[in-house]
Amino acid sequence: MSCNLCGNHDLKLLIGFGSHPIAHRLLVSPDEEEYTHPVNLCFCDSCGLIQLDDPIPPEELYTEYNWLSSWKWNPHVPRLIWMIENLLERIDKDSLIVEVGSNDGSFLEALREEGFKNLVGIEPAEDAQKASRARGIDTIGSYFTKETADRLVGERGPCDLFISRQTLEHVGDIQTFQTAMQTVLRPGGYALIEVPNFDLALRTPDYSTVWEEHTNYFVPETLDRFLEMSGIRVFKTESAVFSGEALYSIGEYIGPPQEPVSFACSDALRSSAMRYAEEWPEFKAAFAEYLKACGKDNKKVVVYGGGCRSSSLINFAGVGEEIDLIVDDQLEKQGRFLPGSRIPILAGDALPKQDLGVCVLSVNAENEEKVLDRRKDDLEGSGAVVSMHPPSDKLPSFWGQFGEDGRS
Repeated sequence: MSCNLCGNHDLKLLIGFGSHPIAHRLLVSPDEEEYTHPVNLCFCDSCGLIQLDDPIPPEELYTEYNWLSSWKWNPHVPRLIWMIENLLERIDKDSLIVEVGSNDGSFLEALREEGFKNLVGIEPAEDAQKASRARGIDTIGSYFTKETADRLVGERGPCDLFISRQTLEHVGDIQTFQTAMQTVLRPGGYALIEVPNFDLALRTPDYSTVWEEHTNYFVPETLDRFLEMSGIRVFKTESAVFSGEALYSIGEYIGPPQEPVSFACSDALRSSAMRYAEEWPEFKAAFAEYLKACGKDNKKVVVYGGGCRSSSLINFAGVGEEIDLIVDDQLEKQGRFLPGSRIPILAGDALPKQDLGVCVLSVNAENEEKVLDRRKDDLEGSGAVVSMHPPSDKLPSFWGQFGEDGRS
């Protein structure tokens, strides 16, 4: 296998998590058959990109995606719009803005509310396309390929601002994406690229951010490398708490680089990646032991949140037998079963009123207080409430022995 970013053949296996079902494909019945696929997390010793070595084919994952952007609170969207507004000396409200992986069009709709008029989304998932068009967003139903880029430029001309939010991590062929992006952007145009920040996962550590949809796991060093290879001169890079942590950069497209880009991976990144892999067996055992202790004396172990992160971590760690129930406030999930572990998912008000050993929050850190406030009567006087997702301050005590702080 060659690296998805630099093309070198220096991939090293970090963690083989085994074969698992698609995390967003909830089961209607606990007896339902499931498609499974190996999840092997690898590290490129040349450029430092962490990646899966055998991604699931996109047509298997995204035909009906069932996860729309508007279901998630995006607390950093006002900041992103502020960054775009600060480009107004260079672009105007009539400038062509293209978002790739536009999902249900909610971010483009937010831009429209700020007065931007010339907006186009590109989205392969049929349910997301339908939701986007219902918002009145011009949406191209397609994967982002060179052919799609050529067609868009032929019909609309090159864009002034290219947006990719939480999409690049899904891309199985970064170089094709890069070529299509350079085709769509006019020279002197701008790009806003957002990805999950895997640096948080390496530091804390967080193994729930690894899942089969994410082929690429960027840290600031490797995102910078991608942008440099793409000819984007970065103005600003920031991060925000969102589904772990989001990392985003905005910059100007100055054209393909005239000099070869260095692929030298830093020793710090290499060391963090190796520590992350080495700690996994101990972390997995400690997590199982913790849940087992919480379920002693017929106490109930409940996970609050039936999303992809909980599904992935429960399956990777093999702790499904230690968990009695999943509760979730999203109607679409209630009455279903978690992939792999086949734990039933009920409404949030199904939290046990007695004999609750622990409620493990599997909601993003930015939403924890809202959930706790909504369920304070149900949880008052019950067992412990902890989280399974950094950067929460409610991680169980065993977590502190792992990661950057635990081994320092």
